[in-house]
Amino acid sequence: MPYKFLCKIFAFFVIISGLLSSGCGSSAFFYLTQYHSSDFPDTTHCTVENVYFRSSDSSLLHGWFIKPRSGKILGTILHFHGNYGNIGFYAPGLMPLVDAGFQGLVWDYEQFGKSEGKASQEHVLEDALAALAYIRKREDVKGTKLILFGQSLGGHLATVVAAREQKKLSGVIIEGAFTGHHQILAYHGWRKYAAPPLITYAIIPSRYNAIDEVNRILIPKLFIHSTEDKVCPYFMGVKLYNKAVGPKELWSITGRHCYAALLYKDDFVCHFIAMADKVGVPD
Repeated sequence: MPYKFLCKIFAFFVIISGLLSSGCGSSAFFYLTQYHSSDFPDTTHCTVENVYFRSSDSSLLHGWFIKPRSGKILGTILHFHGNYGNIGFYAPGLMPLVDAGFQGLVWDYEQFGKSEGKASQEHVLEDALAALAYIRKREDVKGTKLILFGQSLGGHLATVVAAREQKKLSGVIIEGAFTGHHQILAYHGWRKYAAPPLITYAIIPSRYNAIDEVNRILIPKLFIHSTEDKVCPYFMGVKLYNKAVGPKELWSITGRHCYAALLYKDDFVCHFIAMADKVGVPD
């Protein structure tokens, strides 16, 4: 067996063993938490409200509810972000939607930004369900079309939430998602360290996976994925789309991971408007 190959596998074992022994578990792989606070987005054409709500474990979560200053509200966007950064990083990507007439909530999972708690597979799912419960209670959201929009890890999470809570949603848009915790870790473990996939399956837990739940979503769904995505590979987006049933669309693009809003702003907005036009207000 080549020396370099053995070195890569050994390095992979050292990294995983160190993380597991330190108590980080899979969290260190999936949640690159960012604690620093972020500035409000440009409020020239919108209003930004600081909001706080609690997850089921009583952790206080922070977000921004962003609204156009004028005009008809086309719908409400509930955003689930990726595993890096915080709302300050993701809010600019939502501004074209706000300019078009959507209002929305961008918020941080536990341990990100100003949110309390500790990120884990269980906690981010509980956080996501708490965010959905919070936004549905707002008077300015009741009676509007509610579209769930998840990116990267948030796209994986949005798939699971939509499968379980679809009666509370109008539609779901999933950008750059992976198929499951095991699958994405095995993909990068092999790609970077030539580690056999069975190793990651054996030592890293997976509490839920998008590929196992996507076929339960009956509401309209749009999958966005770049054919050049080096973070969550394109074939995973295609697998999710192929397994999905009911109203569905795949928008294949090129460019960086989860950059549709920045690289294809007009088309990005048009896809959201098209979904809002064909969905109804949830129960």
